Amino acid sequence: MAKELARLEVSRFRRTIGVSVQVILAGFLLFTVATLPSTNIFWSLSLAVFGFVLLWFAWRFWNATEHSLVLTGDGLFHSNGRHFCSLEEIAKVDRGMFAFRPSSGFLIRLKNPVQRGWAPGLWWAFGKSIGVGGATSRGAGKQMADIISVMLTERGAEILKMDEDKD
Repeated sequence: MAKELARLEVSRFRRTIGVSVQVILAGFLLFTVATLPSTNIFWSLSLAVFGFVLLWFAWRFWNATEHSLVLTGDGLFHSNGRHFCSLEEIAKVDRGMFAFRPSSGFLIRLKNPVQRGWAPGLWWAFGKSIGVGGATSRGAGKQMADIISVMLTERGAEILKMDEDKD
C-alpha cells in the first residue's frame, strides 16, 4: 500500500457525545411509553419502535466511528481494508454550500458507480457519490478534500503535458 497522505477519524469526545445524545433520547422515549399510559396503542407502539431504532443507530454509530478513512496515492480506503476508489476514478470533489454532503465533510463524485454502504458519522456511498464526514472534524475533512483536489489538478496537468508531447 502506498504512503498515507491523510487520515480522517472521529475523536473519542465526538463519539461519546453522539452516542450519548441518541441513547438519552431513546431512553426518554422508552421511559415515556413505560410510565405514561396512552389510550391510543398506535402512538405508544410508534414511540417504542422509534426508541429502539435510536438505540440501534447509536450502536451503529459507535461501531462505525472506531474506524477511519485513509487517503493514499492509490486512492481512498477504509481502515478495515475496503477500497472506495482510486484517484483515476474521481471526477471531482464538491464542498459547496448546496452540495448534498455530510456536515463538516465533502462529496466525491466518481466516474463509475460504487458499492453502496454507510458508516454513520464517517461516510456513505451511493451511486456515483461518496459522502465523507459527519462526526469528523471540519479541519481534517477540509485537508483531505484539498489533498484530493490538488492531486486531481496535478493529474490533469500531467495529462495535458502528455498530449503536448505527442504533438
